[in-house]
Amino acid sequence: MNALMIFDAEDIGEDMEDHKDPLELMLPISGCNIRKVLIDEGSSINILFYDMFKRMELNDEQLMTSYYTIYGFNGAPTKPLGDIVLEVKAGLMKASTRFSVVNAPSPYNAIIGRRWVHKLKGVAATYHQYLRFPTPEGVMEIKGDQLTARECQDLQINSIVNKKSSVKPEGGKRKLQLKTRRSICISNRSQGKA
Repeated sequence: MNALMIFDAEDIGEDMEDHKDPLELMLPISGCNIRKVLIDEGSSINILFYDMFKRMELNDEQLMTSYYTIYGFNGAPTKPLGDIVLEVKAGLMKASTRFSVVNAPSPYNAIIGRRWVHKLKGVAATYHQYLRFPTPEGVMEIKGDQLTARECQDLQINSIVNKKSSVKPEGGKRKLQLKTRRSICISNRSQGKA
């Protein structure tokens, strides 16, 4: 479990030279393969968005009470609906992970913070677009999905633009609101995908 983890020039594809993409992965969470999981090492908590919570066929009775407010991820203080502990797998490794369930719009299905990465003793490299972590069988890796990460970023930017365009200008008339696409991820337990 003390394997050396190296990121080098061979990990970088030709189209990756000057990107600004976040690290977005597909991870098995509680038996469902969940797409659009943002790895955010700046976050001290893990977030599962309520629409994904419902698509995973989880129910509100499973939620534990949250006694805190989340600041920062959507620009406003947000009170979680509750917390839930779910198993998250990464290759051979699995970790019981506490998620704050939040009912807020997001292009992502979940946000995984640094505590989970630290549990794996992993290294998340946004530039290289990999999560690497030691296992008893050597270093394993999960490659990021840059295309999906870019789609999520575009949705997030459009959402911000929409909020700004709905502000009333002088004279009391509303500016034209831009329409945004909603990210569609359908949970299918029989296939284990979301």
